[in-house]
Amino acid sequence: MTTHTRRIALVSAFPPGQRSLNEYGLHFARALAAQPDVSEVVVLADRLDRTMPELDLGPKIRVRRVWSFNSIATPMRLLRALWSERPDAVIWNLQTASFGDRELSAALGLLAPALARLAGWRSGIIAHNIVAGIDLEATTLKGQRARQAVVRLGGAAITRAMCAASYMTVTLRSYADILTRQVPRADITLVPHGTFDTGRRAWVPLAARPMRIVTMGKFGTYKRLETLLAAFDRLRAMPGVPPLQLVIGGTDHPNTPGYVGELARGRKDDQGVSFAGYVAEEDVPAFFEGGRLAVFDYEATTGSSGVLHQAASLGAVPVFPRIGDFVDLCDDEGLTGGHFTPGDADALARAMRDLLADTAEAERIARANRRAVEAIPMADIAAWHVAKLFEAPADVPSFV
Repeated sequence: MTTHTRRIALVSAFPPGQRSLNEYGLHFARALAAQPDVSEVVVLADRLDRTMPELDLGPKIRVRRVWSFNSIATPMRLLRALWSERPDAVIWNLQTASFGDRELSAALGLLAPALARLAGWRSGIIAHNIVAGIDLEATTLKGQRARQAVVRLGGAAITRAMCAASYMTVTLRSYADILTRQVPRADITLVPHGTFDTGRRAWVPLAARPMRIVTMGKFGTYKRLETLLAAFDRLRAMPGVPPLQLVIGGTDHPNTPGYVGELARGRKDDQGVSFAGYVAEEDVPAFFEGGRLAVFDYEATTGSSGVLHQAASLGAVPVFPRIGDFVDLCDDEGLTGGHFTPGDADALARAMRDLLADTAEAERIARANRRAVEAIPMADIAAWHVAKLFEAPADVPSFV
């Protein structure tokens, strides 16, 4: 391969925007730009809701904000941007609702990779979830059987269209198995989530951290806070438990506006609970390094959790239900932590108590998790995609 000749377009939500996968897009863009055979990464990003300064990402990364969330014009805007930029290849960083939380806009956006390939661009998709792997009963479609059936049917069609891209990677083995069965001729590969570059940060022992529990997400749908708040109250009431803090980072899910604010108002006089709001990318390391435990109060899962990877790489011991994709992620990547039954505040309180009381065991888990996630750095993921896009098949490494 000729060195320093490849220009890659990356389609992704991107900071300082706050949409899903924006942090992954940032770290992946940096890892791509660091590849010696890549001369430029052009990020075709989501338009911002308000004017904000773009990040300073160096000379090899350029951001163009060309598409809007929930716009049915997204495919044509992306194709026009590709015709204008003429990259050597395109990588799409996607989940099922990347382009909208309305069925039509979401579906049309997900057709863009196949359209780009038909227009002549080699296109690879990073699929963080697939419709067939989502429990729709645990989403905003709960109880809407007819609408769920439509989403399933449409999702199957869109998934087949996405598989018409040059290749697709998935982050969980179960997703690879589903797609291989459904679309046997498609080029589907299991490529793990990868670990964000945290600047080789020094390890912060748990004993040196405050007695603090953290959580982060977009809350209100399948990511909830009621069980965690109830468990935190019960934990504080247990004999011998020292004073504790609970710090909640994140915002409402777009489909549940006002959810976090209502809970915050109910806790305004509770000195042990604080709502930190959106945690900017540069503040994420300190957020997790300032906590001993990171709790995931989920009723369902929709893919390989980026927040779980961040918590693991920064040493906060995860506490999560062993359901759905959490089970697959633990099996595939060797992550572990404390566990509880979804919705069971007593079980969650006990899991948190046990890990806080046994610092040595918690430290062992934290270090093992960090070793597991750091075994697959984002640089390796980026190198895989560059090889897949431009090299002969025999030169593409395997993560299996």
